[in-house]
Formats: sequence, structure tokens, C-alpha cells
Amino acid sequence: MLPMFSPQIISISNRELSDQEYPALEPLERRGITNDQIYLLYNSMAIYIYVGRNTDPFFIYEIFKVDQITLIDKSISEDEMFANINESAYLTALYGIIG
Repeated sequence: MLPMFSPQIISISNRELSDQEYPALEPLERRGITNDQIYLLYNSMAIYIYVGRNTDPFFIYEIFKVDQITLIDKSISEDEMFANINESAYLTALYGIIG
């Protein structure tokens, strides 16, 4: 039950992301969340992605297949997100972390 009440957050704004070394947990404080990062938030029931408005376009394109934050389809499926996983070391690592 504790994971339901204690959500976790990690920054996935790292081009060298690796599923071999799990990213460090970020503090669950408002001042710890910056608008130039992209974060994975999760608890025992759901996973969310927080995209800061000044996130590097590389991450927006890799995950959402669009060039800017305003074009992100909020209903994109996991299958669509990871469709070209074999072509992206970043997506391969992200998939390994989520999976």
C-alpha cells in the first residue's frame, strides 16, 4: 500500500539514459521540478510523464514524435510511443526502465 501513497519521480532528461543504472529519485517538492526537464512519475497504479515547457525538443521528438510541446497528442498509446524502439537507444533505455 505504501507505493500508492508515496509516488516516485525521476528525471528522464538524459540523452545517455540507461536501463542498467536506474535514475536517481527526485525530491517530491515543487521547487525540485524544473520546466526544462521531462519526468517519469509513478506509483503502484499508474505512470505519468511530465513535460516541462522548456524541455529539449530531442526528448519531445523521441517520445511523442512531434517537434514541439504544443503538438503532443495526450492520448498517444504506449505502442505508438515505442514504435521505433529499435532505432533509438534512448527509447530502448526508457522502455527498460518502465518495463
